[in-house]
Amino acid sequence: MYLKVFGLHNPFFSIVIPTLNSFKSLERCLLSLCNQYLSDYEVLILDGGSDDNTFQIVKDLQNSGFKQIKWFQNSDLGVYDAMNRGLREAKGKWIYFLGSDDWLYENHTLESVSVALSNTHFNVAYGDVLIHGDSDWAKDQEIYAGEFDVFRMLKKNICHQSIFYKREFLNFHHIQFDLSYPINSDWDFNLKCCAKTKFIYLNKIIANFSSGGLSTNSKFKDSFFEEIPIKYKQLFPSKFRVFAWNLKNKILNI
Repeated sequence: MYLKVFGLHNPFFSIVIPTLNSFKSLERCLLSLCNQYLSDYEVLILDGGSDDNTFQIVKDLQNSGFKQIKWFQNSDLGVYDAMNRGLREAKGKWIYFLGSDDWLYENHTLESVSVALSNTHFNVAYGDVLIHGDSDWAKDQEIYAGEFDVFRMLKKNICHQSIFYKREFLNFHHIQFDLSYPINSDWDFNLKCCAKTKFIYLNKIIANFSSGGLSTNSKFKDSFFEEIPIKYKQLFPSKFRVFAWNLKNKILNI
């Protein structure tokens, strides 16, 4: 079952999961991967130094035959530092980031996504997530968030639990997560990708998203909104006037 993943070629998907004391939620996350009809993937767990039973969950699943899991444990500078390491360690054609408290929507999710990705020339593809719990930007049981264009991405982000990146594209453009944005680096990451390539919308639910993390809590802020006028002028020079107008409205409404 696993020979094609580890022996003969690189996997189709690299699924990157940052963890830190994730014992209570990680098993559900990993079982949603273990139960996928498609097995052509690797799971990279980037642990920031858990002192609970996070590793025991991984070890038990490995012993039960779930061999796609790779465990990396190092102190890091937060979730985006771990995700950057995942980018460096990944061997798959497509990279997908999943939170340890999130889980795939259906058992055939990776299979259906792989079919769509195999028939596209796009470098970034995304779908939706089903929200569990209220947040500042989405409500419980809401399907988030439909199709985006670059201007809509200024107002809200695409959940990284719904988006797939071609590894070759990211490597070619040296796109990584900016650690100076501890809350909104994934938003910045997506806009840097958007400046380099078009995205394709898959019109399907990819994952269940658990509210409650840093990005869903309004009391946690970073400098993202203060710095984006300069950054976006560099990324999207031909559209900057429209961006500047939207940015002004966005900042005034925060």
